[in-house]
Amino acid sequence: MNMKTVNIFKILPFFVLLVSACVEEELIMPVASVEVSKTVYGINESVVFNFTGQAQQVAIFPGDNTHNYDLFESGGNTGFVVNKGTFSYAYKQPGTYKVVVVASNYSEGAVNMLKDTTSVMIQVIDDDVTIKSLSCPRVLYDEIAAVSVNETDWLVCLPQRVLFRGQQPNIPSTQRLAVKLASDSTVLLVDGLAFSATKNYQLNNPLTLSLTAHAGNVMKYTLYMLRLPEFSVFKLNGVDGVLTRSEFNYDKMTMTVTLPAGTDKTKLVPEFTLSQGQEVFVNDMLIRSAVSEIDFSMPVVFRIRNTYPDKSYLIAETEVTVSVL
Repeated sequence: MNMKTVNIFKILPFFVLLVSACVEEELIMPVASVEVSKTVYGINESVVFNFTGQAQQVAIFPGDNTHNYDLFESGGNTGFVVNKGTFSYAYKQPGTYKVVVVASNYSEGAVNMLKDTTSVMIQVIDDDVTIKSLSCPRVLYDEIAAVSVNETDWLVCLPQRVLFRGQQPNIPSTQRLAVKLASDSTVLLVDGLAFSATKNYQLNNPLTLSLTAHAGNVMKYTLYMLRLPEFSVFKLNGVDGVLTRSEFNYDKMTMTVTLPAGTDKTKLVPEFTLSQGQEVFVNDMLIRSAVSEIDFSMPVVFRIRNTYPDKSYLIAETEVTVSVL
């Protein structure tokens, strides 16, 4: 009798383990929880979502187009799987977005599932009033880009003439504009009127470009135009120079002057005419017409500078390489 009792107690622990193994592990309810550093962001600003709950799988629905959890069941809207507890997202359009985080736990074989959800509201504002690029897109066959000089001023340098199909047509000061903004929701006015990509704008006077963001803030820019300078007249020993334009580099020209054989090229004094306010330099030395003596035994590069009145930081320059034959 005592022998049987001892045997039963010896096998009882093994029996309990066998029964426990046959019982399916209890499925634990997940916990959906998320943290963000702030709730107001700008367009294209990265929003970092940190999952602070507990779950086997986490998905996040940012709430914008095609990622709306409320429309998930009807199809066409999807979420993103969160890896290592962190997910980053940037919104391209301003608005208020309901972000839904779905935490899920599955049984073995995914026969059963429990899920928990939480949400956070994210506001995206568009206060971007940046000009990304500005140009004259139809200068005959070419596009001439303006440059950003400082925080508010842009400068476009137009040639006076160009070489086109063997001709040298004048370039008018009325041109179309192409403006690329950082945000599609920004409203652009030019001199108080709605911008038009098909309108010819008179560039002889500065243009005011006013940008109003979706958030309501306003930024104003000014577009200035300068002509690329060139010699109206250039002579050596009374002989006119022959100018050759580059078809593509409007600020680079060449000129040849043919002088009689035996002419001393080392001490020639050029005579030239420029538009008012323009200056010419050789190796950073200011050259004066009919005054400055120059050695033309080798080609000489003249830098003609055109400066905007009362704005010395707005400069257009042309290089003219003069060779004496």
